[in-house]
Amino acid sequence: MIRITTVTSTFLLCLTFSGCIRNYEPVISSILADPNPVPKGGVVSLTCNANDDDYSTRQKDESLSYEWFAAAGEITIGEPGNTATWTAPNESGLFSVSCSVTDEYYGLDIATIEINVE
Repeated sequence: MIRITTVTSTFLLCLTFSGCIRNYEPVISSILADPNPVPKGGVVSLTCNANDDDYSTRQKDESLSYEWFAAAGEITIGEPGNTATWTAPNESGLFSVSCSVTDEYYGLDIATIEINVE
């Protein structure tokens, strides 16, 4: 009797989960910064390359949203949102700029690039 219950439970479990859809998080493959290094107060063009490999046809065409962050300097988000410009501060140093990418089902990836200001 225990064996039958186990097999039945497993069978029902398979039936229950066979229709489940798994959301794969977006993956940032690279952030490009041009130029890098940049002079003080210079402008850098940024591009965040990301994809979302969902296999479900229902999630295949979900859109990705991009946000840009920098602790110093100024970010201006471009169109499309995976591009931005960063105006470097008027001081030399190594500065970080980050991009976060989310999908419609709350998947998330974050990447950071370091830009040398000379």
